[in-house]
Amino acid sequence: MPEGMSRFRIKRGEAEIEYEGCSEDVNDKYKEAFEWLKSAPLKGSKKDLEGVKGKEQGGKRGGAQKALFAPKIDELIREDYFKLPNKRKISDVLRALMEKGLPVTGKDDAVLIALKRRLGKTLKGTKEKDEWVFWTE
Repeated sequence: MPEGMSRFRIKRGEAEIEYEGCSEDVNDKYKEAFEWLKSAPLKGSKKDLEGVKGKEQGGKRGGAQKALFAPKIDELIREDYFKLPNKRKISDVLRALMEKGLPVTGKDDAVLIALKRRLGKTLKGTKEKDEWVFWTE
C-alpha cells in the first residue's frame, strides 16, 4: 500500500464496511462507520428474536455439543488396538475410526487432540519424525 494510504474493514453480523484512501480520510470514515455500527441493531439481536425459538435464532447449532471421536477412541483402547508392539500413527487411527463409521475426512486435528488428551492416562505417545505415534502397554 502506498505511503500515506490506509484501509479498514469492519464486520458486525451481516453488515460490513470497507474503506481505503488517504490516512486522514480513512480515520474520519472509520470513526463514522464505527459509530454507525454501534447504533445499528445487530440482526439476530434479542429484540429481533423475541418469540423465535430453535435454530432460527442465529443460524448456529444449538445445544450441547456431543463428543464424536472420544467414545470411539476409548473403544479402540479397550479393544487393545494400541497394544504394543502396535504403535499407531494418526493415519492408522483415522482408518480405524472410518471403519467404525465416523466421518473423519479433514478431521485429523480433532482426532489428534482427542488422542493427546489421553496421554499419561490411558495412552502413551511420542512425536517421531514430525508424526505422533500412540500405544498402550
